[in-house]
Amino acid sequence: MAALRNIHITVAYDGSPFVGFQRQLNGMAVQEVIEDVLQRILGEKTTLYFVARTDSGVHAWAQECTFYTTGTIPGERFASAMNALLPPAVRVRKSREVPEDYSVRRQNTGKTYLYQILRGRDDDPFRYRYVWRLGYALDLTTMRAAAQALCGTHDFTAYRGNNSVPSNPVRTIYDIHLEEAGDLLKIYVTGDGFLYKMVRNIVGALVDCGRGRKTPADLVAIGESKDRRRLGMTAPAQGLCLLHVYFDAVTPEAIAEVRALAVPLWQM
Repeated sequence: MAALRNIHITVAYDGSPFVGFQRQLNGMAVQEVIEDVLQRILGEKTTLYFVARTDSGVHAWAQECTFYTTGTIPGERFASAMNALLPPAVRVRKSREVPEDYSVRRQNTGKTYLYQILRGRDDDPFRYRYVWRLGYALDLTTMRAAAQALCGTHDFTAYRGNNSVPSNPVRTIYDIHLEEAGDLLKIYVTGDGFLYKMVRNIVGALVDCGRGRKTPADLVAIGESKDRRRLGMTAPAQGLCLLHVYFDAVTPEAIAEVRALAVPLWQM
């Protein structure tokens, strides 16, 4: 019997045409596309294990996945073999063979998400799938103060998605960084893990602060209340991207390095 091998792949995708990453009954998911391609290549069914379940319309530059196979293709060759069959909206950036007990879910130490906001009038039709278009100015000083107030280890029940009941709502936010690039506002959120829609709810709350609708103290009070109804709007999906997954210590230097390498999604 052929030995069972564990293959680790890093996947980038434009989430616009998909119902999300995880396989679903109501439409085409990224997981389904990848598993179908692997079956064509290997002649056997495989199950993809992944680090983050992104929603419909959410993008990824570094979705980390593993799968088991008895196939003999060298680990580093899977990327090119899969890209020859995958649709253009999905790319395997790199692949390698890892120990059989290696798990991207258990062994990751954190994630950085990037959220992109366009401020003011924008007539560029090529960016709308990757940003939240806002037609008004934002007070970045207040937003940065609010971002700082959310950092640390907290119960983020109030920042979860509607109808989501997490078994453990406590998460640690290491850093929230706001960066301007012309009319583009980039918000980087780094933490040890995130509840369902937590990043988009954080961004929505920061925008409320930037518009003067909430204060940094309000965000703290809402978190302490654990009442999702007090939070307000969820930022739309298309502005969000899973940018990086960490497997070593999540240090300030490591976070800064990830930010330094990031470019607008339409340039990746």
